[in-house]
Amino acid sequence: MKNNTYEQIISEIKMLRKELHSCPEKSGAEKETMKKLKEFLKERTSLTIVDCDTWFYAVHEEEGAWTSKAFRADMDAVMGEDNRLFHGCGHDGHSAVLAGLCLLLEGKKTGSNIYAVFQPAEETGQGAKVCSRLLEEKGIREIYGFHNLPGYPAGKAVVKKGTFACASRGLILYLEGRQCHAAYPEEGINPSWLIAELISSLPALTEKAGSQGMVLATIIEVKAGGENFGVSPSDGKLALTIRAERLSELNRFQASILSLAEKRAVEGGLKFQYQILDEFPDTYNESDMAEACKRRFEENKVPYLEENVPFRWSEDFGWYLMKSPGMFFGVGAGEDCPGLHTAAYEFPDGIMEAAVRAFEALL
Repeated sequence: MKNNTYEQIISEIKMLRKELHSCPEKSGAEKETMKKLKEFLKERTSLTIVDCDTWFYAVHEEEGAWTSKAFRADMDAVMGEDNRLFHGCGHDGHSAVLAGLCLLLEGKKTGSNIYAVFQPAEETGQGAKVCSRLLEEKGIREIYGFHNLPGYPAGKAVVKKGTFACASRGLILYLEGRQCHAAYPEEGINPSWLIAELISSLPALTEKAGSQGMVLATIIEVKAGGENFGVSPSDGKLALTIRAERLSELNRFQASILSLAEKRAVEGGLKFQYQILDEFPDTYNESDMAEACKRRFEENKVPYLEENVPFRWSEDFGWYLMKSPGMFFGVGAGEDCPGLHTAAYEFPDGIMEAAVRAFEALL
């Protein structure tokens, strides 16, 4: 395969991103996206492509390589306000940038075996959990990823020591009491009172749990009965998104919510169950990896800034960091770029070269 100039690479991956942008797919079902990416790489590189059903990776192998590194991009889209999928988080751009790194690897000697991981289902927190097994299977010693960041200078890398993105999960509480006539509420067990108590208790529970930084609960859904004014309902539901800077804090916060809910449910004669969805660990950059990343950026003239405050949103890259050292960083999408997950957002092609160069600096 031919060696590619930066100009050629950026031109090709811009076209690739537009193709990916035109076929947004839901988490865990990125079949057409994978097909386009694999065809792109097969036609333009000599990398070994390994299909893993819902995801794939491409390998650049070198004789005598002394280590193995991985670079990751996500592929899934998000649901828009019109209930249609769209690439509102820029994963089309992330995948195109990683494909650009693959083109750059053609004919290059790095001293490492390089794995380009094209991951599904980042938005649900499950994709990295599945793909992370590759790190152990292949003895991968470092893994890198990035996210585009609206509101930051276009093309400038963003480095954060410690928590880059918060841990979070969906927590749904189900309560079952006893239905009765609305005229005689004392004869039933209405879950609404316990739901109200749990909601009013959240600020105190949040404050108690947050010894290592921000802890937050967002009320997503509250439900008890319906518009049947002759009935005092028996069933209730409270759905929360809970998040924290550290996974340990999140677990402590969740335990306090569940303990209170179970205690009050037993006292009030209600049945209680719960469900956990969309689970994300914290994405935590160790200080030594952050310092090494900064040095490589400086050596390779990659402009960067340092951020001191964790991003409240979650990123499933943390699953990888539980198994291997690594680094997750940002690339500014522009100070005037519309926010992630908004209808006006689209990955800015103008930052592609900067993102590829940031990845290249970490080879």
